[in-house]
Amino acid sequence: MPPEARAPGRRVLGVDLGLKRTGLAVSDELGLSVRALPNLTPKSRADDVAFLVDQVRALDVGDVLVGKPRSGPVERRAPGFAAALQQALADAGLDARVHVVDEDYSSQQAALRLVESGVKKSERKAALDSEAARGLVLAFLAAPR
Repeated sequence: MPPEARAPGRRVLGVDLGLKRTGLAVSDELGLSVRALPNLTPKSRADDVAFLVDQVRALDVGDVLVGKPRSGPVERRAPGFAAALQQALADAGLDARVHVVDEDYSSQQAALRLVESGVKKSERKAALDSEAARGLVLAFLAAPR
């Protein structure tokens, strides 16, 4: 996790990139709670970045976390996606910071949280990616600075 403090009084947005679904989650302004948002169905990098820029603006986000697994196609995609998002935010006049964060085991941990919270098996697949993004935000908020 990044060592710097989060932007005070602003939300943190988690992005769990995927090939079929991209999970999203956002904290409250105080960093006390985190809620999953509806998944984003990836289209093109440009469309996905534009959507996230709109979310950053609408939700007053100060920090965006882009999860990066240790292997697979998303591992190679995450840094470039994060750089494109940071540039698009700057071009839009938004001062949110983009961080690439380790997302190892985030999906497994998310699946466990969904089971423990009583989410029906038939509903877990749809909720998994945003719950993984929620885990990224929770870990960021809990990390010592």
